[in-house]
Amino acid sequence: MDRALKGAAVLALALSVLISPARGALPPRHGGVLTLPAPEPLGPLDPARVETSFEATLADAVFDNLYEVRPDGTVEAVLAAGPPTVEGTTARVTLRPGARLHGGGRDLQARHVVRSLLRTTSSAQASWLLGAFASESGRPAIREVDAHTIELELARRGVRVDLILAATPLAIVGGGDLRRRPLGTGPFSARLDGHGGAELSIFRHAPEGAPWIDRVVFTAARPRDDEIRAYELGRLDGSWQGRSLYGREPSRPARTTEATVGTPWILVPNRARVLHDDETWGGVVASIDRNRLARVGLVPRRTLNAGLPAPRLPTAAPRAGTRLTMPVREDRPRELRAAEAIAGMLDERGIVLTVERLSAERYERAIARSQWDLRIARVRPPLPGRGPMAGAALAAAGQTDQARALVPTLGEPEVANQTAEALDAMVLGHEHIVLHHRADLRRLSIDVLGRLSLAELAFARTEEPFR
Repeated sequence: MDRALKGAAVLALALSVLISPARGALPPRHGGVLTLPAPEPLGPLDPARVETSFEATLADAVFDNLYEVRPDGTVEAVLAAGPPTVEGTTARVTLRPGARLHGGGRDLQARHVVRSLLRTTSSAQASWLLGAFASESGRPAIREVDAHTIELELARRGVRVDLILAATPLAIVGGGDLRRRPLGTGPFSARLDGHGGAELSIFRHAPEGAPWIDRVVFTAARPRDDEIRAYELGRLDGSWQGRSLYGREPSRPARTTEATVGTPWILVPNRARVLHDDETWGGVVASIDRNRLARVGLVPRRTLNAGLPAPRLPTAAPRAGTRLTMPVREDRPRELRAAEAIAGMLDERGIVLTVERLSAERYERAIARSQWDLRIARVRPPLPGRGPMAGAALAAAGQTDQARALVPTLGEPEVANQTAEALDAMVLGHEHIVLHHRADLRRLSIDVLGRLSLAELAFARTEEPFR
């Protein structure tokens, strides 16, 4: 349900209660605070650099796009006033009147939008999408016409500019400190504590309506036993790690929400080092059993999604004595466990894989300097469909130029199929997310991108308070 329709829904539900028996279902209640543990440490909140499902959940709650793809596939305006007007290869977008930024309620203006879109040129996850636009003086031809209008020069006729601007990495950042208080227009404003936690507060001026819950607090990630114990004691309203500490039924009413999401993990080889030839890379591929990665929350899959063919990978006998290096960010515990599991599989075949635990900054330097042989990457499609998934996989594998060239043909299934088959990376599996939570939490769902429906969450209206 769109948040803009929430008021009407509440009125309809209230009327139904008046004319139905006393035992009829009550509508959810407004207000309340939901406290959840962060599944992993949180750094800067930037929609153009989202990699994990947790980051995607927060970005979706804090930022809006100019347009959004609805579940039925239609594209609707959010921060835009309506569809873009296109003449030849020039598109204009008028901003929605009255759209406000967090942190004081300033109006969103064209300069914020232009600056936000141009800043994505430095992001591997987002910059390939800018291939939809022509270049002007070495940067995308996106400019401010007046305070409420932006103009974009398209790379060619026929580009669906509204669809491109609905891509999740192109959500509009209005400013602020992305490490502490990013400014968006979404249903929640955010404050990051700098220690891996975040607090989201209701924003009553959100374009699609305010959320039901007043605040959502994410406490910093903690060890498994500590998280489950805090959940059992009622200090947390949910746990990613388990329903109870010793496998028994929880002492308080609980539910479990889970989903296998469309965000595949891939294993990327560095062809400039040891894995330069197909025989050595093929030996690595032949040594990995996807089924053994279930323990880290991956569902074994060979393809990026159900509509795409699997990458055509080489296979060969493992070369005993091969020595490889895999850097992993130390703040990504699931990736660390996956890397250690892969190292164990390779060791059984005589291949030595050294897993290096690095800070986020050192990891980025190691990747940029090609000081690695294997790395794990998460693929986050920016839009529904085969083309966006294939393009996102290319970008995640470091093939940004190829992804950028794909943008004008995103809607062509055959091009997407060919791209998926040619991907030089091994699909390890798709992420499976499980959240155990208090039983009176309503409207919780996990979408195909692994995002929790924070804007739709509400607590049940009950006679007795939840304990």
